[in-house]
Amino acid sequence: MKLRTLLLTAIFLSTLGALSSDDSKIPKQEFGLEEGLLPEDISTFPELKTWAIYQSYELEPDSPHLGLADSICRMVPESGLRFLLEKPSNTKSTVYLYLDLTKYRPLKGSKFKPRKLQILVNGKPKRSLLTEKNHGFQNPVEIPLEPSEYPDGKIYVELVPSQNSVGRFWGIWDAFVVENRLEEKE
Repeated sequence: MKLRTLLLTAIFLSTLGALSSDDSKIPKQEFGLEEGLLPEDISTFPELKTWAIYQSYELEPDSPHLGLADSICRMVPESGLRFLLEKPSNTKSTVYLYLDLTKYRPLKGSKFKPRKLQILVNGKPKRSLLTEKNHGFQNPVEIPLEPSEYPDGKIYVELVPSQNSVGRFWGIWDAFVVENRLEEKE
């Protein structure tokens, strides 16, 4: 029992030290409460979970990657959403943009309309996500970026829902850029 406690403490402290030393250097966007937004621009996990239940969906929670799980989501309007991440352009290798998006799973007997989300980085299409009754995507969404794709260090991310996406189905919990790919179980 003492050995197990010691091991858990060591793992916790090593993880805490790694997060606190590297966390401030990671370009990230947490979508909290911003001035000038409409009430429908921001949702919390309990609010979205309630909506999902009425639609016969199950909502996947905000991923805890890099300690960013705050359960606050920036909804993507029908017209799309654009935001900026800045990464020093002195990196000479591929970096990885991660987007933690709202993801719903239809429950048995529910009607689930297919929806598509186009992801653009600095104006160029990078990824297209499709969510259907029997097909989804893996969160967080990974997008590799070469240094030539953000020469000035600015990474403009644009999320554009398909024309049939009426309302605010899509949302983003967090976005971040790292130099090393995330592990599968991270």
